[in-house]
Amino acid sequence: MNSLPGSKRLNSVALIVGIAALAGCSSSPATVPGTVDAAALADASADAAVMVADAGACEPSSDQAQPRGDAAGAVDPVTGMFYLFGGDVGPVVSCMASPAFSDETWRFDPRCGRWDRLSPDAHPGARARTAYALDARRRRMIVFGGRSRARSTGAYTVYRELWTLDLATGAWTMAPAQDDGPVARANATLTVDEATDAAVLFGGNTSTDGARFTPRNDAWRLDLATLRWSRVVSDRSPPPRQFHAAAALAGAVVVVGGGDSNAFLGPFLRDAWRLDLASDQWSPIDLADDADALQARISHGLVARADDLVVVGGHDDGALGNRNDVLTLSAAGAVALASEGDVLQTPGRGFCDFPADFARLDASSPERRSAFVLAPDPTRQRVIVYGGKTDCGTASDVWALDLRTLTWTALRASSDGLSCGRTGREMCRGLCT
Repeated sequence: MNSLPGSKRLNSVALIVGIAALAGCSSSPATVPGTVDAAALADASADAAVMVADAGACEPSSDQAQPRGDAAGAVDPVTGMFYLFGGDVGPVVSCMASPAFSDETWRFDPRCGRWDRLSPDAHPGARARTAYALDARRRRMIVFGGRSRARSTGAYTVYRELWTLDLATGAWTMAPAQDDGPVARANATLTVDEATDAAVLFGGNTSTDGARFTPRNDAWRLDLATLRWSRVVSDRSPPPRQFHAAAALAGAVVVVGGGDSNAFLGPFLRDAWRLDLASDQWSPIDLADDADALQARISHGLVARADDLVVVGGHDDGALGNRNDVLTLSAAGAVALASEGDVLQTPGRGFCDFPADFARLDASSPERRSAFVLAPDPTRQRVIVYGGKTDCGTASDVWALDLRTLTWTALRASSDGLSCGRTGREMCRGLCT
């Protein structure tokens, strides 16, 4: 790892954090309640307001979900509560992590930053890197696939199970197995299209070997009324990939970026593809305008607005690595930078050796990260971002990105995974300490 040339060597920590579950320097686990975006909450529907009022007073909790990456999450469109499942909670020591997988289900109340752990009788086993999406019509989160292993070495178990979490009751249900459905995989995307009442699963990794990837480029349609799968057959398909992002816009599923079999260190993919849901045909999207700002990236977020898409963070294959920028992407492929986030200032000196001034910090943005949960909250015209992998460990904070203004608000602050400059400490010796 120390022999990597050029920017790949200098940025090796950030690359490994995002892909191989290795992370940066450890940080203290203290937490403090964050502030609430009252204006965004005021935009909730009348039904949501009634549900929140019926829930009673909201008291901040001292407890919270353990820091993690590669988890699943969704926002209840009625109450605005955020639900979290699974993920990798492995500890980080000297820039090396030991993956450990969670089977926990948590609920977060954005009104006051309260976490509550749920204890459903039945639930998925411990796993991370699942494909997940919100079925808003039925108030449920859908989770497919993922991977886990009981020991620190050896083969992974890769899943093909389909589970749903009822956001009104907190109950999990596993759908009946379907022999002719998609094969087991991790690192795929699941995208709901409300107009067709269906979800589309795309790509992912089928390898059980932690040292190599076997990416796919098949697409499957899930009928949300019956939870039955059918294969999407197209004349052409995007290159196989994983760690990509996807969202539904204007009668199509749009896929952006990701990595192929070289996703440990790159180069990553800097492209976009469109699956027309009426014809089931894929076509590439020609990126234009500020296309260079998009970078080749993995483990990022993608969310649809009325007329375009918003790209959030992720991990590039250059010298910066983890990112906290925000961009917009039109249906026609026009890229625009909405928020630059942190900017590379002083390159790293080698493996796990980043100076305190590695990046010029954007105080209005969260810590740079990848492999975070991105949960759209269309009722309140925002998206919730939780946790993920940073240069300094694994995060456990909660943020809201207003989709009208593309500005950030902290809903629950934490020092987990933060660089030294973001903690308020003085005389930082390095990026994380």
